[in-house]
Amino acid sequence: MATVLQFGEGNFIRSFIDYLIQLRQDKYGDGESVVLVTPIDNPYWENFRKQDCNYHTCVCGKVDGKAVREYTYVTVVKDCVNPYREYDRYVEAYMDPELKVIISNTTEAGIAFNAADKYEDLGTFPAKITKILYERYKKYGEAGRVELLPLELIEKNGETLKAYVLKYAKMWGLGADFIEFAEKIAVYNSLVDKIVPGFPRGHEAEHFERIGGEDKLLTVGEAFLSLVIEGDDALKEKLPFLKDPRVKFTDDVRPYRERKVKILNGLHTALAPISMLAGVGIVRDAVLDPDLSVYAEALANEEIIPTIKMDKALLNQFKSDVLERFSNPYIDHLFSSIILNSVAKWKTRLLPSFLACDKGNRKYMLYALAALFCLYDSADFTINDGDDVKAFFAKELPTEQKYEAFIRNESFWGMDLEATEGVYTASVDYVRAIKAGKVRETLKAL
Repeated sequence: MATVLQFGEGNFIRSFIDYLIQLRQDKYGDGESVVLVTPIDNPYWENFRKQDCNYHTCVCGKVDGKAVREYTYVTVVKDCVNPYREYDRYVEAYMDPELKVIISNTTEAGIAFNAADKYEDLGTFPAKITKILYERYKKYGEAGRVELLPLELIEKNGETLKAYVLKYAKMWGLGADFIEFAEKIAVYNSLVDKIVPGFPRGHEAEHFERIGGEDKLLTVGEAFLSLVIEGDDALKEKLPFLKDPRVKFTDDVRPYRERKVKILNGLHTALAPISMLAGVGIVRDAVLDPDLSVYAEALANEEIIPTIKMDKALLNQFKSDVLERFSNPYIDHLFSSIILNSVAKWKTRLLPSFLACDKGNRKYMLYALAALFCLYDSADFTINDGDDVKAFFAKELPTEQKYEAFIRNESFWGMDLEATEGVYTASVDYVRAIKAGKVRETLKAL
């Protein structure tokens, strides 16, 4: 059925991995075939069946100074399976003897371990992977081996996923032979970089006219694309789409990851709640806004870049390039999509810079954290985050008491941020001001 099992049917991975596979198929005829798996029970999967899993992806931006708008018709996706609604079809997909690799993009919250998971359940993503590997091992032995390429933006994403697989294998008593088999499976650390706003809401008619019909799965993204993989580039022979010149193999992905996650993703995550509270809904408009643009520059220059141990000239150039990418006039990147799972994103993308920053010089990140709390605590905002985050904000508490509990919540941050860092004391005034409607006033006064 397929050579690639892909956990994630969202805009990003379809505009990235499936796009690369399609380019290879169109040029050389040796692209992979893909089956998508929905990591959660999402009704969106039904749209794929309605379109035979075919869709367009559009690249919009500048390449070598020239405006580009190119459409690629993606036909390499053969199915989209929802394991919560059609389990037998899911099993058929992961037991395919032709399967080579499992690729995933389940957000930062996806690679997690839950001691309550049972073998027979559809638990966390690593739990699903463990069961897939074990079922393939039981049926095919060594021939059932597949490789894992996770794309989630967490540090050492491949190593972390493999560690959780082995932890589940031991917890479930799957046997020493299988554990030895699993230990030998190649799991790659990786880093992806491409801005993908997704479906062009408000501009779809223009795109539909260009492609000659309606496409509810259409995705739009920038021209820039980068994939860095830690490991032997022999993987390119198994997966020819990785021969694309924008794919780089290295012996250490960490410097690339730290630069990208702290600067690009960190700016996105910090800007999202502040901009939304200030009435700005599109990334481009934020970096052109006189108040928000000054904030973004100051946050990067004073609190993020000083925490990265790389050549400062290169970091400053990367920052400038990022802000230029943010201002792309051809795409509308909505903060309403960036804000998804912001608590986990804050922990991954901003907290490392925050902890490495001088305690007396981190007011911009403190303001971003206060803004996130205020947005989530607004009756007018619908939280799209983990169940634990939703449950926390559903509690009826006085604002300042609730904010202190938010800052001290070790399940969110991995520590009590007031006890160790004095965050509540240093930022509660920002919460008071934002709640009073003084977003821009306090932003200008930082």
